[in-house]
Amino acid sequence: MHIMVNRCSDPAYEALFDDHIQEVYGFSFAPWFARKLWDERYESYSIIDNGRMVSNVCIFKTKMLINGQPICAHQFGAVSTRASERNKGLSRRLLEYVLSKYPDTPAFMAANPSVLNFYPRFGFRRVQTYRPEIPVSLDNPPDKAVRLDPDDSFVLDALHGPRVYSGLVDSLNAQSVQRFHLLLDHSEDIYLLPDCGAVVVARQDGERLYLADVIAPNRLAFNALIRELPFCGVKRVEFGFCPDWLGVVPDWNPADMDEEPYFIRGNWNLPKRFRFPAMSET
Repeated sequence: MHIMVNRCSDPAYEALFDDHIQEVYGFSFAPWFARKLWDERYESYSIIDNGRMVSNVCIFKTKMLINGQPICAHQFGAVSTRASERNKGLSRRLLEYVLSKYPDTPAFMAANPSVLNFYPRFGFRRVQTYRPEIPVSLDNPPDKAVRLDPDDSFVLDALHGPRVYSGLVDSLNAQSVQRFHLLLDHSEDIYLLPDCGAVVVARQDGERLYLADVIAPNRLAFNALIRELPFCGVKRVEFGFCPDWLGVVPDWNPADMDEEPYFIRGNWNLPKRFRFPAMSET
């Protein structure tokens, strides 16, 4: 068994990768692959045995904004081994390989609750994250906004054009990851707010609205934004990002560190309360 590395759109490697991901996680990367979104920012390290991928670790080379200061970091994801190949040290081998290649680069990941004791062996430590929320009273007609397709030019222009970022924690170069979430998780949740000039990703569940992302070229007041959101009966909004740039002072509710574990490695100057942007999460 040998380690393979991929950092570009390669149909042969993508077929191995997708077969592996479908078995381990139950979904397909096919929509993302079809748009040729795999570039040098996303690296996959895998162990191949008899023409089949049996274990994988990916890193996304992200440019983060932490307390207003840019840093380069690696976000780990898709750390996985097929059920039939577990307990053979394959994930350990891959993690050791990657970390030896980038020993001093700060790293982070959202992890599976079943492996809380695994990542500290490699210098990762758990960190408390939060769910920013705010009470609202939202009763707007559904025609206040225009629903968009993930491939709409408004969406692509918003992702790749100038935008406002959080001064607490944000990712500056995660457009390809954001496209993944738009295609696979939020294809029906994308709206253009004409008056604000913003593209929002939002989903209602009863009286709660999950605002996954707001993409805007200029600063907005949350009160202006909320007047255009096309939802009724909403009493509370949860943000999938740090909403400081919207002028919001939210309730910072601690995430369950056992059910939603986040790990960091290396030197970080994180704020006291923050959320890693969900749409930039691998």
